[in-house]
Amino acid sequence: MKRRIFGNMRRAGVVTAAAAVALLGSAGIASAATGEAYASGPGVFGSANWQWTKSGWTNGNAAVRDTSCDGNSVYIRFQVKTTSGSVYSTTPRRNGGGCGSTSSWGGLTYDAGDYVSGVRVVTCVDDYGDDTCYYSSWKDNPLT
Repeated sequence: MKRRIFGNMRRAGVVTAAAAVALLGSAGIASAATGEAYASGPGVFGSANWQWTKSGWTNGNAAVRDTSCDGNSVYIRFQVKTTSGSVYSTTPRRNGGGCGSTSSWGGLTYDAGDYVSGVRVVTCVDDYGDDTCYYSSWKDNPLT
């Protein structure tokens, strides 16, 4: 009986030690916070994804597709909201390829110089007068 108890205790100690090593080993691994958004309407579809930083993003990708054969070019841009409440728009990235074409960009970065609370994607049709634009919902930055 005594031998059985010590054997069970030894086994429990080994299991506990293994669990502690697994827990401590995984604690040092940080997963990157990522975001993505889509915006579309008649004539345009756009999507983007990125890796959050406190002041913006890195490793961003964006694409915009012209879904109409109307002769109007399309573009995509981001709107960035800071924790102080300011909203900024990035430079539009244009697709002038026409009917059914897609343009894409990678390696996009943005630094607001302030903490960013959220981002949304804006896609637009460059039509006559004011452009017709469509907006994704705001995507909250989990780091701020």
